[in-house]
Amino acid sequence: MESVEIQSINAARCGDAEAFGRLYESYYATMVWLAYAILLDRNLAEDAAQQAFVKACEKLGDLKNTSRFGAWLGRICRNEAYQMMRCRQRTQVSLPPQHEPAVADNPGNTDDHQQIVKAAVDRLPEMYREVIVLHYYQHLDYRQISTVLGIAEATVRGRLFRARRKIEKNLRKNGFMEGRQS
Repeated sequence: MESVEIQSINAARCGDAEAFGRLYESYYATMVWLAYAILLDRNLAEDAAQQAFVKACEKLGDLKNTSRFGAWLGRICRNEAYQMMRCRQRTQVSLPPQHEPAVADNPGNTDDHQQIVKAAVDRLPEMYREVIVLHYYQHLDYRQISTVLGIAEATVRGRLFRARRKIEKNLRKNGFMEGRQS
């Protein structure tokens, strides 16, 4: 973690709203994508990310290790997303799924092939979907994903490898990869 970020965390802990704003700007898109990997709904993902920041602001004084801020915030965001998912399941409201978050380099994908690949990603188990979404949609590197999810870089690498294989298998099973070179 860069010293500028640690300075922002320490300043935010002392009540500096601008410093917390810098952290918000730095992490918001990543938190939306992380929540999206769980909820598969853009609007709910944005709500979960915003709620995570509210809770983080309230509990920032409880953070013991500033170098773990990303993982701490990611855990809060995931918990918010799980809570929203539980509430949504209890109410059993059947709404059509929203498209992926409209933040950070997201082209408005309408191409059939991209929709087929997106559907394959959406079918992944959550732990694989998280790393795929953060790596390919949010363009985070292994170290950054490791920080946000609070897991080792080797674990990120392994999950990405297995996720790619699962996507490939799903696409082949559905005839998408026939006649294409790998």
